[in-house]
Amino acid sequence: MSEILTATRATAPPPTRPVARPRRRRGSILGRIALAVTVTVALAPALFVFFWMLTSSFKQQVDIYTIPPKWFDFTPTLDNYQAALTRTPFARYMTNSLVVATCSSLLGLLIGVPAAYSIARYRQTKLSLSLLTARLLPGVAYLVPFFVAFTALRMVGTYPALILSHVIITFPLTVFIMVNFFAALPDEVHDAAQVDGCGKLETFWRIAVPLTRPGMLTAGILAFIFSWNDFKMALILSDGDSRTLPVAVFNFVHEASLDWGPMMAYASIIMLPVFVLTLAAQRHIVTGMTMGSVK
Repeated sequence: MSEILTATRATAPPPTRPVARPRRRRGSILGRIALAVTVTVALAPALFVFFWMLTSSFKQQVDIYTIPPKWFDFTPTLDNYQAALTRTPFARYMTNSLVVATCSSLLGLLIGVPAAYSIARYRQTKLSLSLLTARLLPGVAYLVPFFVAFTALRMVGTYPALILSHVIITFPLTVFIMVNFFAALPDEVHDAAQVDGCGKLETFWRIAVPLTRPGMLTAGILAFIFSWNDFKMALILSDGDSRTLPVAVFNFVHEASLDWGPMMAYASIIMLPVFVLTLAAQRHIVTGMTMGSVK
C-alpha cells in the first residue's frame, strides 16, 4: 500500500496554482462586448438617419412617403441624383464651399498655430480662457454683429465675409488641438535650440512647427470639415452667387412641398467628401483628438 502511494506521489504531476489569465481574458472579452454594445447604442440614432438619408436618395417619391416604410424592397433609381445635379448650379455651389472651407482652414492655421504655441510654451492661461469662452458661445450669437458689420462694409455675399465668419470656427478648433501637441514637446528641445543660437521666433518656426506637422494636419482636416458643414453663417452672409452647398439644399424646399428625393441625394453628395476625408485621415484625427489625454 505504501509502495502504491509512493508511486502515485512520484508520478502525479505537481499541483499547479490557478492562474488569473483566463479570468482576465474573460473579463476583457466581456468588456469589449459591453463597449461594442455601448458604442452601437450611442451611434444608433446617427446611423439610422444616415441610412434613411442614403436609401431615400435612391427611392422614387412615392416610395419615400409609403407607410410602413420600404427599407429594402424598392426599385433603386438615380433620378434624384440627376435632379440634384441639374436643377441647381451644383458646380458653383461646390466651388463656393471649397473656397470658403479651404481658405478659412488655412487662415485658422495661420493664426491658431502661433497662438497655441504661445499658450503651451508661456502658460498664457488668460488667452486660453478667452478662446474657450469664445468657443463656447453659440454660433448664432455672432450672426447679428457679423451681418451688421459686413452690411456696413458692403461685404455680404462675398468670399471674404464668409471666410472671416468661418474663422470663428476654425481658429479656436486649431488652437485647442495644437496646444496639446506643443505641450507634448519636451523642454529640452527648446533649451537645445536656444543653446544652438535660435531665438524664440526661430525656435518656433524651425523646431516646434516641423515637429508638430501631424497636429497641424489634424487641425486642418477638422477645421475643413467643420467649415464645410457650417450652415448658419452661410445662410445669413451669402447670396445667390456665393451660396454654399449646405444652404443650397433649400432649393428643394417649396411653399407647399418638399422634394425629399433630390434633397437626400444632395445631402449624400455633400457628405461624400467629408466621409472620404475622414476615412483617409482617421488615424491622424484620432491622434489629434486624444493627444494630451494620457500623460
